[in-house]
Amino acid sequence: MPIRDCENLSAAKAVWDFMTGDPRRFLDRVQLMLLAMQRFRENGVEPQFVVLLHGPAIKFAARDFAATKFAGDDAAQLAGVHAALGEFLQHGGRIEACEIAMQRTLIPRECLIAGIEVEENVFLNSIALQNRGYAYVLVA
Repeated sequence: MPIRDCENLSAAKAVWDFMTGDPRRFLDRVQLMLLAMQRFRENGVEPQFVVLLHGPAIKFAARDFAATKFAGDDAAQLAGVHAALGEFLQHGGRIEACEIAMQRTLIPRECLIAGIEVEENVFLNSIALQNRGYAYVLVA
């Protein structure tokens, strides 16, 4: 289905700022992001999406919650979240995890799922990307 706002647009740049620790909400928003990527491509627009993980959302970068501050959380939906994040990466998306959030929640680098980049402070990345023309999308 053609989207009028996509006319004469070659790329759609967005930084998705994930802060929610709710697994259902997180997965739903990743799936909506994947749908947006698909629709942009159907309209001849290349999506250039970056996901930032910080605050409680940092837990979704971890392979498991053992030995982290999230050890008591339900990990039942973690496999689905990881599958959706993997699909996002396969479609050319980029995921950046906040090292400060990782330190505060005891998530070591070796516990991260494949493909995630670690950045010292994703607030800096958010500002830099917005100054490069990326739309800001808050997912709280």
